[in-house]
Amino acid sequence: MGMLGKLLLLLLLAMVVVGVIQKRRNERLRLQKKPQTDVKKMVSCPVCGVHFAEVDGVWVSGKSYCSLECAQKAENANKH
Repeated sequence: MGMLGKLLLLLLLAMVVVGVIQKRRNERLRLQKKPQTDVKKMVSCPVCGVHFAEVDGVWVSGKSYCSLECAQKAENANKH
């Protein structure tokens, strides 16, 4: 093998080593990143009992309902 062959072999070996190092680094960074989950507080509708994300509820008189229909039912029940 001539000088050029040895140089090419050395260059190829260096590229493989750099590739392995980069792959390990990327895997380590990927594992360090924590998945971001959008956690929402779940509550139960006082009228029908269905569970829903509190932020998606309808607020009436300080209470959260799953829908406007349930909120109106509760208001009508309180009037009687």
